[in-house]
Amino acid sequence: MPEQQQIPEPPKKQGILSFGKQAPIEQGLNVNEMMGDVNSLSRRLRLLEEGFSNLRRFFQVTEDNIHVKNKNVTVEIKTLNSEITEVRKEMQEIKDKMLLVIKELQTVARKEEVKVLEKYINMWNPIRFVTHNEVEEVVNEIMERKEMEKRQKNPKKTDSDEEYSS
Repeated sequence: MPEQQQIPEPPKKQGILSFGKQAPIEQGLNVNEMMGDVNSLSRRLRLLEEGFSNLRRFFQVTEDNIHVKNKNVTVEIKTLNSEITEVRKEMQEIKDKMLLVIKELQTVARKEEVKVLEKYINMWNPIRFVTHNEVEEVVNEIMERKEMEKRQKNPKKTDSDEEYSS
């Protein structure tokens, strides 16, 4: 078995602070070692506290950044949702208009029907048709001509002569 080291006895309790009392010379070495240990522990404790403080600041900054990013992402999501809604409405409008165009195209005459109409139009030749006004004008002109011819045949007869003869 390995040799066991002797552990010195702990000092007698004199209270937390021992002002005005001198430690024995034998314990002087222990006090210097203890003071070195306390100083070392104090430095380590300060380093740990500083590290924890740095970590707290880092986490606080990270948390703040996460909140800001979360707000930005939320705004972007809302914007995208509204744009998607608008695009859906526009697509629905386009679908409705396309259905109207399809219905209109179903009512339009087909090529064969147009060709049949073209044959009838060419056969009738509507360019030679006259309007009612044109017919009236032609009839009036003919009537006036006949009256003129009639007057030229009987030049001496006047309207008053005609009254006596009847």
